[in-house]
Amino acid sequence: MHTVRYALTPRDGARLEFAFEFDDAFALVRKPRGAWPAWAALEFEKCANCPLPADPAALCPLAAGLVEVVEATAALVSHTPVALAIEQEGRATIATVPAQDALRSLIGMLIPASGCPRTAFFRPMARFHAPLSGPEETLYRATSMFRLAQHLRRCRGLAADDGLGGLVAIYGELNVVNRHLTERLRAACEKDSPLNAVVLLDVFAQLLPMQLDEPLAALEPLFEAFLG
Repeated sequence: MHTVRYALTPRDGARLEFAFEFDDAFALVRKPRGAWPAWAALEFEKCANCPLPADPAALCPLAAGLVEVVEATAALVSHTPVALAIEQEGRATIATVPAQDALRSLIGMLIPASGCPRTAFFRPMARFHAPLSGPEETLYRATSMFRLAQHLRRCRGLAADDGLGGLVAIYGELNVVNRHLTERLRAACEKDSPLNAVVLLDVFAQLLPMQLDEPLAALEPLFEAFLG
């Protein structure tokens, strides 16, 4: 089991603490609760690309994985400074950032671990969570993860992608999920921090496929030892 702890302390506000447990495959262990909010239902703003069968009684796994955070931060204004403290695998991250950036980091870890089949491709990145990572670091981590995934596919005798076209397709599916998740959160949030956190994640997801060539070229000097 893995445990990741997040604590957000808004200026002039109460400290918000979260502790999430994940199994060995870094799937989120969902905490039991009574009633679930309407916006967590599978059929509420169901993603156009959702492969799960229709079921009026089912929960959307992604939404269910975010309920605790969204309920606790629904009244938090995006640009409110928060003191952020993260504990994971014996490491601590401490920063003061806008609330939307703290939640972008937390929600970005939870989404792949939630059980949503469209976001599960990013679970390796969640397992090796890099809090508050920016676009260039995200690009490096995503492309590295994808190339390792192709190596593992070859080791199992499966067809593998020699380029990055498959990663672009995965991000295309993620964009659809983010759009529908945004609509769910509009129904859930009094203020805009969780909503804007997902909007920021989606900006990353939209820009990455379009920026594969130029930023990768900018990273080439780091790989001179491999290229000589």
